[in-house]
Amino acid sequence: MCARISAGLRALADSRAEKVGLTRFFRNPRVTADEILRSAAERTGAAATGRHVLLIEDTSEINYEAKVGRKRGLGRVGNGSDVGLFVHPALAVDAADGAVLGLAGAMIWRRSRVKEDDDQSLPIEEKESWKWLAAPLAAKPFLSRAALVTVIGDREADIYEAFVRLPDAQTQVLIRAVRDRALAEAGGRMLDKVAATPEAGRLTFELSGRPGRSARQVTLAVRFCPVVLRQPRRGADKRDAPTIALNLVEAREIDPPPSEEPIVWRLLTTHPATTLAEAAEIVGLYRLRWIVEQLFRTVKSQGFDLEDSFLSDGDALECLAATALVAAASVMQLVQGRGEAGHALPAARLFTPAEITVIATLVGTLEGKTAKQKNPHPRQSLSWASWCVARLGGWNGYAKERPPGPITFVRGLRRFHAIAEGFRLAAATVEKAP
Repeated sequence: MCARISAGLRALADSRAEKVGLTRFFRNPRVTADEILRSAAERTGAAATGRHVLLIEDTSEINYEAKVGRKRGLGRVGNGSDVGLFVHPALAVDAADGAVLGLAGAMIWRRSRVKEDDDQSLPIEEKESWKWLAAPLAAKPFLSRAALVTVIGDREADIYEAFVRLPDAQTQVLIRAVRDRALAEAGGRMLDKVAATPEAGRLTFELSGRPGRSARQVTLAVRFCPVVLRQPRRGADKRDAPTIALNLVEAREIDPPPSEEPIVWRLLTTHPATTLAEAAEIVGLYRLRWIVEQLFRTVKSQGFDLEDSFLSDGDALECLAATALVAAASVMQLVQGRGEAGHALPAARLFTPAEITVIATLVGTLEGKTAKQKNPHPRQSLSWASWCVARLGGWNGYAKERPPGPITFVRGLRRFHAIAEGFRLAAATVEKAP
């Protein structure tokens, strides 16, 4: 899958026998998504040793409505009518440099029930939102050798149980707030308290664009304060503490473009936030959350095209989704290891010895005559290999240009593996020659 950057059987199989074999593999009841994810988490845990690891989680739907006549055993996705399944990965990222360490866990499921009016009163374990706790709780044992783990979630993860149950001596949480929660002090509200707090300073950085938001340089006014949240009365679980002490950091954009809403991030965290430097670090960690969105784009139409699979059975599609997440995380390791982050990681983390030999040969053909056109990274490092793959994907190699992204690496990997296959066939031909 990594070699061909595809989850489609037609792209993965060269013959009918291979296609049948792959179909039987994914339909085999002894092949499970849990075991695929467990194997990946073990490798990620080894890479996490001694690091501050960001465990970034989010949800995406895999929609198979276009092939509904060929599918069975699936559930309903977000719009309530199309068929498909959901993936909720927990991606491990190095907090120091943004290097992707791999997949530390994931939840994959098919929605079989409709949300009821009284869902809010149910225990968290009986709600679909349990995913926000289940994924990190499953990943934590594999990250036991990490120096520190910070669980990062977007607004959907703003769940009281997550703040209470996830933190421990090794684990912190950092979640973007969506609710104006009640404080333990009588009548107090979270947003009123932070609004009354004096501005501590401002942060300025380049913000990438996305649909509905232009790429621009933003300046954010920063406020922070401690808050003691009160447990919501509806759906309160007696197992959880009635209050939880957290720190709230608000980053609000100054002078946004006239046609756009200002950026407003309200971040609840167990990390300390008593100085502008600490608040800025929390904002910086949250900004790395976009890496998981790149993972989803790589899994779907911009990379492995998981939604184009012709597997028909729901169980088999769950196993395929688990495999595609693992493979896409490997691509993201190249994307995030393209600079200094990849200096400390060996190319052997993603490439075989034979493939590294091919990279060493290709580098000389991809470098230009000037110093700016040379591969600047340590030989045999992941960043050295990433430079080569990015060049094959169409990047011009100049450091001043925009860094190559997932699409560039997908194109580069497809071309690289085709070249590597040519090397292998040429070597085999030489060996057979009289």
